[in-house]
Amino acid sequence: MRQGGVPLSATAVEADTVRFALLGPVRAWRAGAELELGPPQQRLLLAVLLAGAGGPISLDELVDMLWEDNPPASAVNVIHRYVGALRRVFEPELAARATGSWLIRDGATYRLAVTPDSADLLEFRELAARARQHDAAGQSVDAVALFTQALRLWRGPCAHGIMASGRARTIFTKIDQECLTLVCEAADVALENGLGADVLQFLRQASSMDPFNEAIQSRLVLTLAATGNQAAALKTYETVRERLAEELGIDPGPELAAAFQRVLTPHEPAESRPQVVEPLVRPAQLPPDLPAFAGRRTELKYLQSLLPSADEPPRGLTTIALDGMPGAGKTTLAVHWAHTVADRFPDGQLYVNMRGFDPNGVALSAAEALRGFLDALGMPPERIPAGLDAQTGLYRSLLSQRRVLVLIDNVRDLEHVRPLLPGAAGCHVIVTSRNRLTGLVASEGAFLLTLDTLSIEDARETVLRRLGPERVSVEAEAVEELIELCGRLPLALAIVSARAAANPHFPLSAIIQKLKRGGGTLAGFRDGDAPDVRTVFSWSYRILSPDAARLFRLLSLHSGPATSLGGAASLIGLSQCETSDLLDELTRTRFLTEVSPGRFVAHDLIRTYAIELRNQYDSEADQHEALGRLLDYYLHTSHAATVILRPTQMPEPPMEARPGVVPETITSREDAMEWFAEERHVIGDLVKNSFPPYCWTLAITMQQFYQRRGLLHDWAATMSVGLAAATNARDDAGRAIMHRSLAGAMHYLGRSEDALEHLRRAEMLFNQLGWTTEHAFLDSNFGTVLARQGKHIEAIERHRHALTTYQEVGDRKGQAIALQSIGSSLAQLGNHDEALPIIRDAMAIYQAENDRGGEGDCWSTLGEIHHRLGDVEQATNCYKLAGEIYRELGNRSDEVEALILLGDILHETGSAAAADTAWRQALVIIEELRLPGADEVRAKIAG
Repeated sequence: MRQGGVPLSATAVEADTVRFALLGPVRAWRAGAELELGPPQQRLLLAVLLAGAGGPISLDELVDMLWEDNPPASAVNVIHRYVGALRRVFEPELAARATGSWLIRDGATYRLAVTPDSADLLEFRELAARARQHDAAGQSVDAVALFTQALRLWRGPCAHGIMASGRARTIFTKIDQECLTLVCEAADVALENGLGADVLQFLRQASSMDPFNEAIQSRLVLTLAATGNQAAALKTYETVRERLAEELGIDPGPELAAAFQRVLTPHEPAESRPQVVEPLVRPAQLPPDLPAFAGRRTELKYLQSLLPSADEPPRGLTTIALDGMPGAGKTTLAVHWAHTVADRFPDGQLYVNMRGFDPNGVALSAAEALRGFLDALGMPPERIPAGLDAQTGLYRSLLSQRRVLVLIDNVRDLEHVRPLLPGAAGCHVIVTSRNRLTGLVASEGAFLLTLDTLSIEDARETVLRRLGPERVSVEAEAVEELIELCGRLPLALAIVSARAAANPHFPLSAIIQKLKRGGGTLAGFRDGDAPDVRTVFSWSYRILSPDAARLFRLLSLHSGPATSLGGAASLIGLSQCETSDLLDELTRTRFLTEVSPGRFVAHDLIRTYAIELRNQYDSEADQHEALGRLLDYYLHTSHAATVILRPTQMPEPPMEARPGVVPETITSREDAMEWFAEERHVIGDLVKNSFPPYCWTLAITMQQFYQRRGLLHDWAATMSVGLAAATNARDDAGRAIMHRSLAGAMHYLGRSEDALEHLRRAEMLFNQLGWTTEHAFLDSNFGTVLARQGKHIEAIERHRHALTTYQEVGDRKGQAIALQSIGSSLAQLGNHDEALPIIRDAMAIYQAENDRGGEGDCWSTLGEIHHRLGDVEQATNCYKLAGEIYRELGNRSDEVEALILLGDILHETGSAAAADTAWRQALVIIEELRLPGADEVRAKIAG
């Protein structure tokens, strides 16, 4: 998830809506979480629709603005694809090909259904209109307030960072001009009413964006002078005059020249705001920097990028909200960076620890912190007003013309910090919190920075700084193990490094053994009187709601790399809507990280903490029931996904799920493959660790995915686990099904004899069970393996027997499989004239059944037949069609075979470069999936 300020008003954030930003970088948020908007052209499409302000834009216009005079032939299809992708980004639960409520198509036009509540451009225009109304009515103070509220939404050039064509860029430039014009209007009203300080930061922003705009520059000169900074006003004028002369060869125009004369000979006093006593003290309140600080280069670079260069005027008040999981080193990073840039703030540094997560529940109030700041700035106690609002006003007045760095540590929420924010453009604020402060982003335009664990390089550097290079080099392997046990969490690394430093004669292996003696708990991470890992985690845990705390504990039953919303809902037995709120709470408190929409991960040490709590507070019966719901969720969802993939033999439906389980709705092959891709590691882990019969019934649902993706080794490993579980449980049905599935994996791995042995065992077990309906499938399997061994006469006999059975029971897809296999073996025997009509019959059935995989198999077989008949052109086309279908389906193992055969025929016809390309594409897939045949393909390429 990207980070940064949301240019939206405080009232704009609602629980479950989408918000869009165009006045600056193009961005969007859903329920406060920023969305990933996809590739550059997709983002450009969104920017153009946002610039349309809710109005319709024709497809022709969209094509024109995305590609100008050189659109590809597929331009309209590409736009449709981008539209579909954006719809799923805005509404992740939207059914495939559904329109949704945001991106609307009307005939040959599209529009984005935005309002002032959901788009910054429309909100900007609405606020500007209201400001003009107030000004016309003589309500100038209110007008200035509305002008500034609108201008806070302006975060930089329209669609900043988007590579746009000339026509699209013209639209964005017009919007920029609209913002620049509003700055001039606001400045005029503000200057007339002695409120120049309110618009100064926006004038500076506009001046940096359009340095040759004399209307902006003249108002900046006047406003600087009106706010008591005549020297800066004169310097600004001189800088602009020199720039105009050197780069344009012209003198300042009448408006700018008049502003200069007015500064030199003012006809009216500067704005009549009350003067504030100068602070008596230059505060320097930063805590000491950590001498052993290491790493965080990326984060430090990002923080530095938000700071203007030394010779650049302030960009406006910059606020950074720094969050992260407990122990991630938020305060350490903030203090270190503050020390590195302290000299950039000549008027001092303020620091306060708000104690928002104090274990005793005694947080510092905003009023207490504010009085501390006023005292640090030298304000006499008798001059500090009593009310919080008045104190905030005084504090902001004191800093209004100053450059101060403010570090506000351990904040609980938005209201805890809002009164402490200065209003001055030259100030810089860093706020740290365990909670993600999206409210601060929405209302104050703060930038978000979330700290993850250290990179492996930074973790090594941390240990090196604390233990010294000699000890680290001597015990390099132990250092790596320590880093792994600490999960690269800065607090854990600090604790174990301190323990090692305190015992310099102890080998690091002794420290490692102490950690391991904790037996999967956090006991090894205690460090005397200092807060240990468990204690630090507990400060966040105790503020969770009861349901969020229970979900946190139960999530530790989920052993996969990421937990889905549906899996979490099933664990706790609540609706997905209720669970989503709880997951948001756990994400805000940084116990979880949402790594992709609807998928959540927890750090290993946090998961260990959750396991400790689960074993302490949740009964075995409750844990067993929660695990059962989780297994039911995966079993029912994976069964539904398998059915969508249309296997040769449909699996038996599972028993009814427990109450509280809501399986995912799988509606398309793409959804099924995507779900398996996201969950395959979780299901594989559940297969290894679940109890019968879930073990083998879950395992068999993965076969279609493994087969289509060419994950043959995973296929074999998962079914082997399932077979062992079924054998231990004396479940003959499970054993038979696992043997047959393993036969398929062995066949694709090139181990034909192993495949036949598994088929024989499956046949024996099915006979014992009396499952005669399985014989047709077994005959097909036997025939396929025998054909691979070159025993085509035996293979044809098996397939003909299977065909008869399929015809008796009316299984059309089975008939197509048998016909295609018979035709393939006949072709191998040289009976091409007999094979061709059989393959065409199979093709017709596959097409009628909408079975693209079977159709691809037929095209591949037809390619072989035409190749043998000497029709090279027809054979090449058949292989290309087969490869395209396999690629479309994600069937990578069959795609490999089609590519190899295509390369062979291209090589024969003298197309050496094209053959080489096909073989190399095949080799990439073979090596990635560890498929057999790599040496043969390398030999083809070398030859």
